[in-house]
Amino acid sequence: MARSSRALPVAGFALALVGLVLLVVQVVRAINGSALGTLGIILLWVGVGLLAVAVALLTMSLLATPADTTDDVAADRRAEGEGAPA
Repeated sequence: MARSSRALPVAGFALALVGLVLLVVQVVRAINGSALGTLGIILLWVGVGLLAVAVALLTMSLLATPADTTDDVAADRRAEGEGAPA
């Protein structure tokens, strides 16, 4: 689980980057008056889909990180005797 949770942000960032590039290229082509053919429309929707998947992966990576890391550090210190009361 730890290995997959480390890969989620990297995969999410890569997919977001590719999706954003596809969207920007196709939107610029459409704004400049170039007719989007079938391939252009497919690339536009692939860009939207990649961004959606990237957002889902990044959200899952945030939810997969343990929220109580400070408790783990405190427990480790107590086990080692550093945080023991005097």
